[in-house]
Amino acid sequence: MLRIGPAGIPASSRTHEEGLERISALGLGALEIEFVRGVRMGYEEAARIGRLARKLDIRLSAHAPYYVNLNSKDTAIVEKSKKRIVDTMRMAAALGARTVVVHAGYYSEMDPASATRVMTGRVRECRRAADAAGCEDVVLGLETMGRRASWGTLDEIGEVAGNVERVFPVLDFSHVHARSNGCLKSPGDFRDIIEQALRTRPPFLHCHFSGIEFGPSGERKHLDVRSASPDFSVLAPVLLEQDMDITIICESPLQEVDAVFMKETVEKAYAGVGRSGGRQPGRQ
Repeated sequence: MLRIGPAGIPASSRTHEEGLERISALGLGALEIEFVRGVRMGYEEAARIGRLARKLDIRLSAHAPYYVNLNSKDTAIVEKSKKRIVDTMRMAAALGARTVVVHAGYYSEMDPASATRVMTGRVRECRRAADAAGCEDVVLGLETMGRRASWGTLDEIGEVAGNVERVFPVLDFSHVHARSNGCLKSPGDFRDIIEQALRTRPPFLHCHFSGIEFGPSGERKHLDVRSASPDFSVLAPVLLEQDMDITIICESPLQEVDAVFMKETVEKAYAGVGRSGGRQPGRQ
């Protein structure tokens, strides 16, 4: 099943509960809860939100705080980063969210191979601490990053995922596009990176999408999906080819407006291939 939803509650909503009702009314099927400024939610509130999400058949995920650098030279920053990741995973478990998305950090003047070795060890420490806290069912998702100064190419994440259990890539198509100078143009381009992500054998695929402005250093800022940089209409039929559970979170500045646009784009793609045996997208 393919599900689409926004990053954060809709702009028209004041609470997560209102946001879930709005997402359901729009026919969307996912919500990424944003803890990017800090994990500020009580466990009772999380349990209540989780119950409503299950009632409405909306899949939840959570995004860990931005203030994370597992490869910092400052050990205090590393320890705070690990705590923020584990705190988010504990809250995800209370929500019933199955994925926590993490920006793992920077190269910090290290070569990529050395940085990846350090990341592997510290991600493993996060995974063990989360398991000890009862978060065994929550996937730790390492997001592909859009700036070249940030650690997090698909190759680097794949190496960590190959060495730490229940760690998988979060495939941010727009970040891949920005970091590689606009590389995602054809169905084959999208197909190749999906196949690369699937080599880590994830139980499902969790993705992000938006338009994106980029330059020599990679990502500059997110744009609306209709900017077609990259073009979601090219990706949509490729998503329908995949015989697995996929969630794609819209990180456009237009939130639910573009999530609905993406839903409609997938429906059009399915109408074009459905009669010839294409996979039905399910609830968006």
